[in-house]
Amino acid sequence: MPAQPPFLFFDKLTAQDGLSHNKVNCILRDQRGFMWFGTNDGLNRYDGHNFLVFQHRPGDSTSISGNIINDILEDEQGVLWIATADGGLTRYDHRQAPSRQFRQYRHLPGNPGSLPINILNKLLLDDRGFLWIGTGGAGLLRFDRLKEKFIEPVPRSTRTILDMKLDSSGVLWVGRVGGGMLKVNTHTLQHETDAAYDDLYAKLPHVAITAIHTDDRQQVWFGSWDKFLYRRAANGRETVFQQSGNAFTFTNDELSCFATDAKGRLWMGGRMAGLHIYDHRSGRFYNYRYDPAREGTIADNRINCLYNDGHGIIWVGTNRGISIHRPAQQQFAQCFLPRLEGKEITIYDFYDRKGDLWVGTSEGIFIRPTGSDAFIHKPLRYRNYPLRVTKIYEDVDGALYLGTDYSLFLLDIDSWQVTLLPNTDKDRVMNRVIESRIVSIVRDTIGGHPVLLTAPYGHFITYYDLTDKRWVSRHDTVRNIIDSFRLGDNNLIRKIYKGRNGRLWLTSVSDGLGMNERNNIPAFRFFSNDSGSPEGISSNHVFDLQEDGAGRLWVSTYGGGLHWFNPQSLTFTHVPVSNNLLEGIQVDARGQVWMISNGNIHKYDPQRRAYVSFELPDIDKSGGVRGDIFKDQKGRFYVAGANYFIAFDPIGVRETRQTPQVFFTDFKVFNESNSELLQEQHIRLRYGQNYFTVEFAAPDYSASRSLHYSYMLEGRDRDWIDIGSRNTLEFSNLEAKDYVLKVRATAAGLRNEEVATLLITIIPPVWQRWWFYALCGFSIGVIFYFIYKYRFDQLLKQQAIRNKIAQDLHDNVGSTLSSISVYSQVAKIYHEQNRGKDLKQALEKISETSVEMISEMNDIVWTINPRHDSMDTILQRMESFARPLLASQGIHFHFEVDPGVNMLNLEMTRRKNFYLIYKEAINNALKYAQCKNLWVKIGVRQHHLFLVATDDGIGFDPATVQLETAQSLSGNGLRNMEMRAEEMRGRWKIDSLAGKGTTVHLRFPIV
Repeated sequence: MPAQPPFLFFDKLTAQDGLSHNKVNCILRDQRGFMWFGTNDGLNRYDGHNFLVFQHRPGDSTSISGNIINDILEDEQGVLWIATADGGLTRYDHRQAPSRQFRQYRHLPGNPGSLPINILNKLLLDDRGFLWIGTGGAGLLRFDRLKEKFIEPVPRSTRTILDMKLDSSGVLWVGRVGGGMLKVNTHTLQHETDAAYDDLYAKLPHVAITAIHTDDRQQVWFGSWDKFLYRRAANGRETVFQQSGNAFTFTNDELSCFATDAKGRLWMGGRMAGLHIYDHRSGRFYNYRYDPAREGTIADNRINCLYNDGHGIIWVGTNRGISIHRPAQQQFAQCFLPRLEGKEITIYDFYDRKGDLWVGTSEGIFIRPTGSDAFIHKPLRYRNYPLRVTKIYEDVDGALYLGTDYSLFLLDIDSWQVTLLPNTDKDRVMNRVIESRIVSIVRDTIGGHPVLLTAPYGHFITYYDLTDKRWVSRHDTVRNIIDSFRLGDNNLIRKIYKGRNGRLWLTSVSDGLGMNERNNIPAFRFFSNDSGSPEGISSNHVFDLQEDGAGRLWVSTYGGGLHWFNPQSLTFTHVPVSNNLLEGIQVDARGQVWMISNGNIHKYDPQRRAYVSFELPDIDKSGGVRGDIFKDQKGRFYVAGANYFIAFDPIGVRETRQTPQVFFTDFKVFNESNSELLQEQHIRLRYGQNYFTVEFAAPDYSASRSLHYSYMLEGRDRDWIDIGSRNTLEFSNLEAKDYVLKVRATAAGLRNEEVATLLITIIPPVWQRWWFYALCGFSIGVIFYFIYKYRFDQLLKQQAIRNKIAQDLHDNVGSTLSSISVYSQVAKIYHEQNRGKDLKQALEKISETSVEMISEMNDIVWTINPRHDSMDTILQRMESFARPLLASQGIHFHFEVDPGVNMLNLEMTRRKNFYLIYKEAINNALKYAQCKNLWVKIGVRQHHLFLVATDDGIGFDPATVQLETAQSLSGNGLRNMEMRAEEMRGRWKIDSLAGKGTTVHLRFPIV
């Protein structure tokens, strides 16, 4: 086994990428998939591409409570709880309105119910929903989230808590500064400590416990200030791990955090010695430290937090940013060739010889024997010229040929000597390839002779006739291969490829793809994009090609992406999702196509039509891999970079098939956040709110940065619109109607069919709504109806009034004339009997009755006159009637009207009845009361008009008066008053006692 740990590669995120501060104290992945980083200067939300930073604003209670974030926790409702070192506790709920998203819990001097201290180190949620808080000076706290109350369950303990973990039995293990381990039963709040640690100066192990971890074996791991690692088994037995002289032991360090990876390995972050990993299966410890000379190492040797996001990625928070370990990248571990006196080694080719790996390089050949990690270097020279081995080819007869930057050589593997092929010195091209190298070798037959076809880059094609023992190149005027092979001018051949059916193919830099059309003579037809046909190739720079099991030729172009060529129809099909700048290409046993592009490896699955990009580790930042992809006899692939190569099994490569889900993160109307609207199933905006912005994100942390979005606004767009990596959409001047906004994400060529949708309705203005038109039509109809009904009702009222007046006149005049007629007959009798006194009384009675009738008729005519509609006019008539009449009898008249009465308008019937009742009350007081004063009060109460007439006269017995009235032919006053009140839907009554005066009450509705 090698004496160094297995290689781990880490990507890095720092302030240059958007992180608010390089010191990262805590990490969390929330339920939606967003990563949260707590730093020394704010809280960061990260979606794999963009950062959103939350920072404390002094004096603003709607912001986060502090900027030094020590811990983050998410509860079952998706609410974040944030522990700060400078502002206490914060509750964050993204579903609330922006002004209510943050809720601060801080220490308030003088308030015993507040947080006792603002320095918080750790948070933990128990199985009953209580939040446990480890503070930096106030011990251990428990917080009831519903009642918002803090309690201190262990009052007598050391005051600084460094870490906490909950085991499967509900026991909380608490690491403290001093006092050793504290255990608290979260159900009963009983706690347990070791009395030996009460003496703070006792020389005991793990007095101060810095980090705790519980594993699935019910073991508790913890680190301490003494720089040892401890493991406590379920039976209480404790094991100490410390540095020793043996290899792969624990490197003494003060641990700050723990995590486990998908393989069950225990990761430990140290404060001085970087990352420590313990492999349970081998029992070995591995140590990884920051190396400033190499990329891909841990960002810093001081590690503050470790986090497994549940998807295999390990996030490491350090003092110099975040290191990210993706297991997918470990599938492509770099294998470095031995350094040769600082020389840069260029790898050209690979060859699998009986299980040994041969690597053709600019420094000869490197051989890695089967089962070994060490390389054997075989430098090669010809006449003291160091040879670059650019192609290795084993012929069917076992002969081993080496293409170099000098010529084609035959290798004697026993002596490791190279020799030129016979008569090579007679060919002007192959005697010494000038400024070139042999890039391809293929065995074929020309003119019945076996030949070795080679491509010395920049010199067209040459071939060696194995029968005639001679080279044929472009200088051979007899064979004239440029014309006979139909090679264009300046045709740069990258590869000569022989298909399974024996047909030869050429890849050209400028003339496209060449296909051999003749048997026994390689005459080529080239397919290029000069014709502009949609079935042609997109670029003439063909880099590589490979044939799959179905007989399709997969063609990579440098500038036009990936194509497949149908040899029967002679047509190309472009793969639009592929990168444009493709280099080497290879097909695996499943028919999946692998390519090199922009320094990384790409893969296309023809069945799923999915295009995936794998970002490779690049420790030296040399630009990644380039050139061809080599496949050995076992199907393993090899790709080359500067000084290194990557070997991998394409069948075993795991890819992230989960495409990121899109989440809407903000909804702004006129640039003002209304994020709470995103919680509604249907967003409704007013007509004037038709300018809005929608923000979204699809959390994606794969090594590939190929995430892009597309959207469609149903109601406006007919098809999807690709917007690349932009995660903001702005809409303005939209018509008032219903819309459905759809957003989807595509990553690594895989599209998420789960589309994020928003139902948005822009409510039209009132004058554009259907119900407004209906209401207008209905209103117009109602108006016409009420106009008609009003006019009809008015006619009916007028007719009713006429009928009523006629009835009143008929009744009053008729009864009065009947009375006069009766009194006239009586007067006639009295006259015949010479009863002068009685005659006089009868005549006076006739006169009084006639006068009353004339007065009542005048009153009726006055009240029905529309010029007297005003209440002010009525009041004036009422006072002018009563005051002189009462004054003539020496009665003092007191007339009181409440403010506002004179503004009323009574309809004609009520006006008439009101005035006549009033007049009857005055006349009765004048005739019968024998009073000195008469008080009249008129006012308004609860939409009713009332009248109260009170005198200080002799009074009477109402029952006796009613009896006399019923037996009398005259004296209809009281009965008329009662009838008129009923006609107005009012109430009328009279209160009187002998010697106590009389009061008349009238109350009726105004309308």
